[in-house]
Amino acid sequence: MKNRKVKNVIVKCATDIFLSLAIVFGFYVVLHGESGPGGGFQGGVLISAAVLLIYLGYGPKVMNKVLSLEFLRKGEAIAEMLYVILAVGGLVFGVYFCKNIFVDFSLYGTETASLMNDTVGYNVMTGVGCLLLLLLGMLTTDEEKEEGGEEA
Repeated sequence: MKNRKVKNVIVKCATDIFLSLAIVFGFYVVLHGESGPGGGFQGGVLISAAVLLIYLGYGPKVMNKVLSLEFLRKGEAIAEMLYVILAVGGLVFGVYFCKNIFVDFSLYGTETASLMNDTVGYNVMTGVGCLLLLLLGMLTTDEEKEEGGEEA
C-alpha cells in the first residue's frame, strides 16, 4: 500500500512538470506559427494534451472537476465564430475572402493571418480537448469516477 502512494506522488509531480511544459510550449507554437514551423493546429494539440496529463496524473474525478465538457464546447463555437468573422472581414472591406484587412502596423505586427492562426489554435485546443474528455469518460467506470482513480 505504501509503495502505491509513493508511485502516485511521483506520477503527480511528473504530471505537474510536464503539464506546465506542454501548455507553455503549445502556446509558443500557436503564437509563432505564422512565422515559423508549427501553427495553430500543432500548438492546439499540444495544449489539449493537458487533458490527458491531468487524467493520467490525478484520475477521472479531478479531471471532471477541473475541465467541463460544456465549457470546451462553447469555447470551440466561439473560436469558429471568430475565424469566420476574420475571414469575412475581407469581403466587408471590399477585398478577397481571408484577405488581410489590417493596415500594416510594423510596430504591432498585427495581421489577419496571425489572428486566424490563433483562432485555429484555440479551436483545435477546445475540439481535441473535448474529444479526449469524451473518450476518457468512456474508459472510466462509475466506481473510478467516485473514487477518483487514486488506486490505479
